[in-house]
Amino acid sequence: MDILVANTPDAAVREPEVSRPKQVGVTALSREQFQQWDALVSLSPHGTVFHYSWWLEATGSEFKILGCWDKDGRLIGGIPLPFKRKAGLILYHSPRLAPYLGPIFDLTAAEKNAERILIMRHFGEQLARAIHGFDFLSYTAGAAAPDLQGFLWAGFRADLTYTFRIEGGTTIDQAFQQISRTHRQKLNKHAEYFIEAGEDVSALAMLSSQTFERQGIACPYSENYLRRLWQEVSKRGRGIVYTARGLDGRPAAALLIVSDHRTSYQIVSGMDMTMRGSPAGGLITWRAICDTLNAGRTYDFEGSRIRGVEQYYRRWGGQAHPVWHLKKTGSLRGLLAKFVLNSFHGDDKHT
Repeated sequence: MDILVANTPDAAVREPEVSRPKQVGVTALSREQFQQWDALVSLSPHGTVFHYSWWLEATGSEFKILGCWDKDGRLIGGIPLPFKRKAGLILYHSPRLAPYLGPIFDLTAAEKNAERILIMRHFGEQLARAIHGFDFLSYTAGAAAPDLQGFLWAGFRADLTYTFRIEGGTTIDQAFQQISRTHRQKLNKHAEYFIEAGEDVSALAMLSSQTFERQGIACPYSENYLRRLWQEVSKRGRGIVYTARGLDGRPAAALLIVSDHRTSYQIVSGMDMTMRGSPAGGLITWRAICDTLNAGRTYDFEGSRIRGVEQYYRRWGGQAHPVWHLKKTGSLRGLLAKFVLNSFHGDDKHT
């Protein structure tokens, strides 16, 4: 809030509590600067595994990264901008299986809350105003996202949705006590299955495809796409494929978890849809939660607006956290295309 200085000739003079940065530069990063970017992702409290340049490259998407530099030439913030071209439109959208993106900032030099907010809002607005050349933009900033007021000042919209998270520092016993009775009952059937923490991407691809088919939806990614992502996360120790097998060795459920040093995210799962009422999905989820908490990380369910999926996630007892969906229309044709799509399909159903 601005402070009015009462004992001056002009009572409307405003005195900011924190000095305003004198200089801002926003540029597209060169490939040679990606190492600096990845260091910022690790340093920033807003960075996720999906922000790293190597993850963006693994998706095969076209992308650029805008970097924001302070007056001392230090990379203080930025935003990755993966995009695709469709029907003559340029769409700034997240790649498949990259649920969270959005801006990130380095707050290590700020000692006070006012200084941290200033960095996020002032540099955020400069960053937002430097984003050009798109017909429509849509990225979801995760639960660890920064203050987005600067983007709102620059004409962006932020729609609210939620994810569920079990915070790092929670003990296994504390997490178990929060699980609903229906989920606990499924965990009691662990003797019927054995759980592997490994790299069976083939089982994961088969079961996830089967799950989509059951819903009458074409699987939005191929096994080759999964393998490409897996290759990059596995060589960096950033991912695990959990597979539940029956006593006959047949895979019944699979789950891909990817992690940064703060949080683990479940991004692909699948079930053998012929095994109705199977507890296998719950068993691998619980194993993944336990491994994540034992590693000191937060577990993020990467939420959904679909009622049935939301209910399943909610019953694991995590806290609901707001997630912000950044949107902006960049052209008249983008506005018209969005109107047509919404008329036929409605708004987005997933976070």
